[in-house]
Amino acid sequence: MNIEPVSSIEEVSTLLAENALPIADISASSPLQFFGVRDAGALVAVVGLELYRPFGLLRSLAVRADFRRRGLARELVAFAESTSAAQGVASLFLLTTTADQFFLGLGYALASRDQAPSAIQASSQFSSLCPASSAFLSKRVAGRANPVVQETPRDGAAQRPWP
Repeated sequence: MNIEPVSSIEEVSTLLAENALPIADISASSPLQFFGVRDAGALVAVVGLELYRPFGLLRSLAVRADFRRRGLARELVAFAESTSAAQGVASLFLLTTTADQFFLGLGYALASRDQAPSAIQASSQFSSLCPASSAFLSKRVAGRANPVVQETPRDGAAQRPWP
């Protein structure tokens, strides 16, 4: 599995819409960076990052329904954490209405929305796209430039570090 930058806003928007995730602020000029996984050329999983150093907003994590339960979401999050740390981000934040337990299992912690850094509060995801009832979570990622992630065993592989 290769995780690669994704520049096609159309592909990303389609996958996010299929997963009922917000797409209103996604455009070629938005501050988002997307990374994804392809199968036979088609985008099957994606994650987005908005960087406001020393903070970052992890968002737009989606996996096509027929590719779930393969560990792609975990690997994309680990990749986003590593990429963020390598670019000077100390802490990642996210908002979710459905996946708080997933992120808690990855070491994220519930955070108070009123304690969010001003750059995160100013993001469209925080200020308008996600409802006030969304769980707000954070995780310190500084010093995690090469995390070891658990890979879903398809071929008996156990763990491998990201390059």
